[in-house]
Amino acid sequence: MERFAVIFAVLMLLLSIDTLRSEAANKIHDPGERINDWNTALQFLVDGNKRYVDDQTIARDTNAKDRGILKDGQKPFAVVVTCSDSRVAPEIYFDQKLGDIFVVRNAGNISDTAALGSIEYAVGHLKAPLVVVVGHGNCGAVTGAFSGGEYPDNLQAVLNAIAPFVKDSKNAEEAILANIKGVCEQIRENKVVKEMEATVIGAYYDIVSGEVLFK
Repeated sequence: MERFAVIFAVLMLLLSIDTLRSEAANKIHDPGERINDWNTALQFLVDGNKRYVDDQTIARDTNAKDRGILKDGQKPFAVVVTCSDSRVAPEIYFDQKLGDIFVVRNAGNISDTAALGSIEYAVGHLKAPLVVVVGHGNCGAVTGAFSGGEYPDNLQAVLNAIAPFVKDSKNAEEAILANIKGVCEQIRENKVVKEMEATVIGAYYDIVSGEVLFK
């Protein structure tokens, strides 16, 4: 009898530890809380993407409360630079709420003047400690830059920004990864990003599985 009691106690302890780990791994960002540690910010994104992939996304039942907190300012924990593609909305695939991430979107997730200005604001003024550049599978802009061709002037300007990063790629998928790496390097060289010591990392969104792979 005593033996079974010990086994039961051990099982309950292990269950308790797993529960605590699960709760810690799925902590939801409070929009009123400033996050200064980029590792914590990254974990919010990792956990959110796992919830999304597992179809266990958070219940968005605090919208009115969150709007009340955010009416006087915002404290996003990360900047997400990603593509304008309708299939890759970061608030959805990272399972985040109002005030959580500062999103910069354009075709091909490039770091042009407008994008860099937005990043400078988020990092320098809002104090976001993390910048994530997310490319994705089947990106039309990167594929266009890799393949070449004639395009309208403004679209061509976007492809011209991508072209130097992908010129040595063997295929479109390799080009997408090369573009992510090149944009990350550009952002790391930004004066404000350097001064604020913000961390810049790349990531790849799989449009089939929904998984984000951090590079």
